Amino acid sequence: MRTTAFAIAAALCLWATRSQAEESAPAPVAAPASTVASTPAPCPPQEKSHRELAGHYFMPSHLTIEPFSYTSFGMNIGLGMGQALGPTLDTSTQPPSLGPSKWYNYNGIALQFMLDVRILEYLSLYLAADASAYAGTGRASILVVGTGVNLAGTLGVKGSLPIGEHVRLALSVNARFGPTYALLLLDPIRNALEQCKADPNNCTLPSDILSQGNTVTWTAALVGAWAPWAFLGVNLNLDYIHPGETGQGSYAQNGVYFAGTVDFDAMPLVRWLPLGVNFGYSIATPIGGSGVPTTTNWDFGFYYTGRKDLALGIEVDFKSGKLNNTQNQTSTLAWINFRYYW
Repeated sequence: MRTTAFAIAAALCLWATRSQAEESAPAPVAAPASTVASTPAPCPPQEKSHRELAGHYFMPSHLTIEPFSYTSFGMNIGLGMGQALGPTLDTSTQPPSLGPSKWYNYNGIALQFMLDVRILEYLSLYLAADASAYAGTGRASILVVGTGVNLAGTLGVKGSLPIGEHVRLALSVNARFGPTYALLLLDPIRNALEQCKADPNNCTLPSDILSQGNTVTWTAALVGAWAPWAFLGVNLNLDYIHPGETGQGSYAQNGVYFAGTVDFDAMPLVRWLPLGVNFGYSIATPIGGSGVPTTTNWDFGFYYTGRKDLALGIEVDFKSGKLNNTQNQTSTLAWINFRYYW
């Protein structure tokens, strides 16, 4: 009995000692919570496009230049047809004679390559090479309209200046040089016929069929762009044209050139519609009594606007003026325009 009581007392003492030890022990430290996911690093700022103004990306047109300093490569291809007004050739008489005027058909093609190099924040250089050709369709049209080929290279410099957030101005000066070849059959034939009428015994074949003119044309242009909203842009050009030398088949003579384009980009309004539309107008007119023949051009086009470093579109021109600086003409040309910026 005494042994049992002693065992119970020992057990109670051991329990009391353990309870005191547990109470005096420091509270366990809670395990740290799982680390909160780290905040992602902010995305680097998107690189600015040097052809953008107030959120609007202008659509390049072959009628105008833009007042921006950027680096780009471009190519334009034009195909079309037209009509030129010229006299009829009556071969039933001896010698043949010229009759009333009528419209003759002709076809044309043009190719342009352009390279812009941005050398400073607001300064860039401009290089271009272009070629164009036309030819009458049919025997009568070949005689009256003839055939022409124009080759040219252009070197220019452009300095620009931002005016606030929505306006950009630029001054461009360039020199254009190239030979112009024209196979002019109508005038030599007319001269030969007049000579035959004056002296039937001295009828000679015309010798001045091929005309060549080498022209250096200096152009100073004031360029302005305005973008009131991200979906709308206006571009205006005012050029003074001054030739150093002209030839019979040359298109470059003293004059003033004005051109403007308005383009609308649907993408800032509808994100899934990368489509742009532009409308353009240009007029070249002489200074004084002689100079460039008055030529007008109406233009509209459609562009893909899904990438800021790419401009791709098609423009259609309706042009009226002079062909070879002598014959009234109207023409319609379709242009495929490509430009890549970096």
